[in-house]
Amino acid sequence: MKFRFLATDLDGTLLTSDKAITPRTLEVLVGAQERGLTVILASGRPLHSILPFASQLELNKYRGYVIAYNGSVIWDCAAGKAIKEQTIPQSLIPQLAAMVPAGFHIHGYKEGSIVVQGIPDEWSRYIARANRMPLLETGNFVKTITDPQHKCIITGSPRRLWHLEKSISKRFENSLSVCRSESFLLEIMPKGVDKAEALQELLSLLGGKAEELLCCGDGYNDLGMLRLAGLSCATRNANRSVRQVASFVTTSNDRDGVAYAVERFC
Repeated sequence: MKFRFLATDLDGTLLTSDKAITPRTLEVLVGAQERGLTVILASGRPLHSILPFASQLELNKYRGYVIAYNGSVIWDCAAGKAIKEQTIPQSLIPQLAAMVPAGFHIHGYKEGSIVVQGIPDEWSRYIARANRMPLLETGNFVKTITDPQHKCIITGSPRRLWHLEKSISKRFENSLSVCRSESFLLEIMPKGVDKAEALQELLSLLGGKAEELLCCGDGYNDLGMLRLAGLSCATRNANRSVRQVASFVTTSNDRDGVAYAVERFC
């Protein structure tokens, strides 16, 4: 099968544990783009945090794309602009924040910073390190969050977060999309937003088919796009449920898993 498109997650997939693209992976992906492969970076990260990797991979030169915030933004790297953008209705932010009990932290975005309600916990600091963005502490999340929000994040103990996820999903089933990217990260987006939906829309715009798509991922929020793809690859370090869905298990993110998949199938 001729694959025209590669969609890959970043953390735990394309990036190493040190949050970097290895020289080998860079060489393989640039070479594949020279042969006509369209690369799409599909991540839950904010756009601000993905664009440096897009630049490193020369996606502007090779007409690649970025799917940010799990699908709330689709970015055309060559044009340098969004071709799709969705935000959480501002009226829902106070309702969402009110459902977050003590022991959890809600996060949003403001002027290049990650806003966190209260004193940051270990998971808040993880988000800040991974995205290379500063944390902005606030005692009043709703008043601090004035920019349109493409996504909010709630962190907390994985077991307790599971129960909160169920409550939020039920409360906002008609207005918000909820997914888990890590056991300790609950991500809330506008209704209907996920990586698979964004990929389908992008493929339609580009005249592509799902059968021509190779997807690589490792997390729960990658399941939809892995099911969509003509061929799905999970990194060896991926969650068990992700490995079970994938067509192929490639090497780990620290052993050039995406490069190995591209070399094998493209």
